[in-house]
Amino acid sequence: MQKIKVIIIFNNTPDYISPEEVRPVMESYVSTYGFSIDRLVFNFISKERLLELNQKYLNHDTDTDIITFDYSKNKTLSAEFFISLWAVGLSAEKEGQSLENETLRVLVHGVLHCLGKKDASNDQKSEMRGLEDDFIKMFHVKQNSHV
Repeated sequence: MQKIKVIIIFNNTPDYISPEEVRPVMESYVSTYGFSIDRLVFNFISKERLLELNQKYLNHDTDTDIITFDYSKNKTLSAEFFISLWAVGLSAEKEGQSLENETLRVLVHGVLHCLGKKDASNDQKSEMRGLEDDFIKMFHVKQNSHV
């Protein structure tokens, strides 16, 4: 049986994130849910460009940290993510997290949505936060607790 090639692409990645380290961890994390990865593309873009995408595709006139375009089917992930490092920086400061931790959190947040996880209610947000923390811990990065 031939192994399917996993494609995980990072565009305009900040220096403090290593795609070579993230790829295998992301693949392992996704597999714990019984999913596989076909193609994931993470695009780090400006605050202004993300706002344009948010307005055009979601009819939202607000800044956000990530927009996910999910093309997944049959437990195989295929998606494109657009991430604002400006918004990630604000969240990191607000949550008392490092930029590395918060960027990893946003990366997996988009992937968790592709896995069917929601964050509309407080209970869902709390579950999502725990799942994000589990991902971050896979990097052996010191995790600050949230209050």
